[in-house]
Amino acid sequence: MMKLTTEQIKLAEQLLITVLKKESYVEYKELGDRVNPPIHHRQVPKHIGEISKLCYELSLPFLSAKVVTKGKNVAGIGFYNLYTEYFSEAKKLTPSQVFKEECKKIRECTEWYKLADYLHIEIDLPRPNKNIKIETDLSIRILPMSKKEEFPDMSIEDVQNDYFLGKLRNSRQGKYYFKKVGMDAPKGSLILFQFDNVIIASARLLSILRFNIPVEKQYLGAYKFDINTIKVFEPITIQEIRNIDKNITVFSQSKQKINLLYMSEIDALIQSKQLSITPDEIPVGIHQILKEGAKKQITVNSYERNYKARQACIEYYGCVCSVCGFDFGKFYGDEFKGKIHVHHIKSLSEINEEYEVDPIKDLRPVCPNCHLALHSKIGDKPYDIDELKAIIKGCKQ
Repeated sequence: MMKLTTEQIKLAEQLLITVLKKESYVEYKELGDRVNPPIHHRQVPKHIGEISKLCYELSLPFLSAKVVTKGKNVAGIGFYNLYTEYFSEAKKLTPSQVFKEECKKIRECTEWYKLADYLHIEIDLPRPNKNIKIETDLSIRILPMSKKEEFPDMSIEDVQNDYFLGKLRNSRQGKYYFKKVGMDAPKGSLILFQFDNVIIASARLLSILRFNIPVEKQYLGAYKFDINTIKVFEPITIQEIRNIDKNITVFSQSKQKINLLYMSEIDALIQSKQLSITPDEIPVGIHQILKEGAKKQITVNSYERNYKARQACIEYYGCVCSVCGFDFGKFYGDEFKGKIHVHHIKSLSEINEEYEVDPIKDLRPVCPNCHLALHSKIGDKPYDIDELKAIIKGCKQ
């Protein structure tokens, strides 16, 4: 069985949507514009030809017949040539007759789910038996979390630091309890955690546990996650998700599915939002023994990871190290543009529960090497930025 490229699978998905919506046809340019990123209309014909070849192998009508030339409302000559290559007897018919006959077959076909299943496209096409459930190897799911019931009076940063990097990793050992019947997703699925109308964390699913006796008298089961895959990041908005999968239009309390074809784009988005964590930023609970002052160190680092403060600092100072001038984008290329750590310059003795961080006065962008060096001074107070600059200057002389 032939394999399609990523672009061809995206086009096949859009063509199946036209089948589902009972659209008569779609123009080349319109079809190319429906996928993300868009495909130039001159590239569309060769791609949809490959889709029709796969349809032939699956004993389905040639789906490319639904794609027509602008202003003519009929498939191009390329479709006719491809069709007659497979069905030589059709040469007795005109291109218009072949087009009309194939469009009729497309409308009457009830087995388009075969193409969707083969390409792992999640679309609700009619099936002979609606009770049959087709499982894919993986899934991308959005898991809503209740701000009111699960994390009352907690900010996004608190949930990220205290729960995901603390409790879920340690005391819960990767178990995320649920009260109601959980979602069905296969092992290895990527779960995106939705909180306060944004996505704030992700993890890979290991299994779904069901409890015979409710845990803590309320939890009926748990999602078991690989603790080594738990990530927190700057919040991802619905628009950023919609830019990847247009079928996700709003965050809700339902456990939505993102098309598996977009796994690489979702992974890239998470990577671009990743909050850098240095060795001294490990949350409370990961190490069994904490030295005096460690809790204050964690407090400082939680300010450094606060995405709003971090973003305000970077917008003001830029993404160049305040100590050595290192620029990730210039050194490694555009893919690394915008990467930088954020350092808290206030001493530990000045940090208390009432303290509010000022992103301009208290934070500075620094590269990972300088960040480590700043925190390497013995005692509560880190090196001053000017002090470290002097050290670097002295080493060069």
